[in-house]
Amino acid sequence: MTILNIGNEAFNSTEVAEKVQNDISFLLARIEHLQQQSNPNPVVLQTYREMLESRQAVLEWLVHDQSSISFAVPKAS
Repeated sequence: MTILNIGNEAFNSTEVAEKVQNDISFLLARIEHLQQQSNPNPVVLQTYREMLESRQAVLEWLVHDQSSISFAVPKAS
């Protein structure tokens, strides 16, 4: 665990990483659902992909050099 200081607040990096992992799982599910539609909205799909990429980058940053935290970072297909 690492303490993240953002402004005047301190956050447990493990808890933040778990929340980001939940966001990633949600976004992957939404992307998969949209791709299964007969005519998915390309703007919405691209927005979700960009959000996913951002969350994955944040998660990788959070767990970098922290061998005590084990998270799988799924990639969009």
